[in-house]
Amino acid sequence: MDTLVSITIYAKQEPENWQQHVEQAFEKMRQIEDLATSFNDSSDVGQINLNAGQKGISVHKYVLELLKQARQVAENSEGAFDVSILPLLDLWNFKSSNPRVPTEAEVLEKRKLVDFRKIVIKGDKVFLPEANMGIDLGAIAKGYAVDRAVEVFENYDYKDFMVEAGGDLRAVAGELTQGQRTIWVRHPRKIAGFFAKIKMDEAAVASSGDYERYFEVNGKRFHHILNPETGYPASPVVSVTIFSETTALADAYATAVFVLGPEKGLDFIERLPETEGLIVYHKEIDSDLILDWKVSKGIAEDLEIIN
Repeated sequence: MDTLVSITIYAKQEPENWQQHVEQAFEKMRQIEDLATSFNDSSDVGQINLNAGQKGISVHKYVLELLKQARQVAENSEGAFDVSILPLLDLWNFKSSNPRVPTEAEVLEKRKLVDFRKIVIKGDKVFLPEANMGIDLGAIAKGYAVDRAVEVFENYDYKDFMVEAGGDLRAVAGELTQGQRTIWVRHPRKIAGFFAKIKMDEAAVASSGDYERYFEVNGKRFHHILNPETGYPASPVVSVTIFSETTALADAYATAVFVLGPEKGLDFIERLPETEGLIVYHKEIDSDLILDWKVSKGIAEDLEIIN
């Protein structure tokens, strides 16, 4: 997953076989990464992409579930979240050591290939009907992997633990941490700084930010969270943190809200069940850009802005 993964268990006595259980959780996360990565042609997603316009590919149940959840979020957000965005991501090539801003013509050409509604799912087979289409599950798979790791510990009846993968977090509270846990929200512009915090015992949390992968040209930041409709980096949002039912949903919702923007994004959050969020965005005042924020009603009183 190209990120640091940590698992924390809280217990009065050392749980029996806890090392094996932790390794099982890590193995489950590795399995999902191996299935869902778009960087390896031999993965399920890699095979779907490699055979775009040719044939459908039988995939693992985890990939099917990921794609079905992704479609649900895409439909709910009216396409602000779209896992068929790979052609645009490849065009921008944010992982390159020498990235460039593509031409309008290049962006327009790749945009034609992006449409989650074209993804065909029949039984256990997934088919992309046009050559050069491609799926990238990076905005949901990490959260999904966290959820599956949590299942491992729940199956062994652990009551107090936390799984985190690069800012995607799932916390389950027992008597040792009840009332003691604070969720910290990273500051989008201060290295190792925090923007906000909230007391929350149990949570499924994910953040998306323009600080994760980006390059700058003439002082302008071009980041990896692309608007599927325009083909360009979404603006003016700089970070979104979502609290939801599962980490997979929080992960996907964070991207959708980032693309929707502050006003539409907040309206979207308020319509979702068991979901809250913090949106940090650029606001222009007297020709100067400042950081402003919007918070959903359910956490407005409990969230403390540190800034």
